Amino acid sequence: MRYSTGQTIMVGDHVKVDGMAGIVVCDFDNRAFVAGYGGGDSPGAEMIGGGTLSSGIMVNTTEAGLIHYEQGSAHILFVEVSGLQPPGAKLRSED
Repeated sequence: MRYSTGQTIMVGDHVKVDGMAGIVVCDFDNRAFVAGYGGGDSPGAEMIGGGTLSSGIMVNTTEAGLIHYEQGSAHILFVEVSGLQPPGAKLRSED
């Protein structure tokens, strides 16, 4: 997924989503997860309300908790990179 600027959304990015501060903790398209958030990485893992998470990203927000986005959005704004990127993750400069 990409920000509206064309920059790739990466696990560990600090973002603003719908006016709320958060951090990207899961990238289901690339199977990348911040430590402690990989539990949904099972194609058969059903979520509350049904369905599975097989694409998009998960953002952990301060105000609303976890929010799933299936597509990039103008409402997801890059703020900064954190040190929470998983081992082997591409660095922002490789974008």
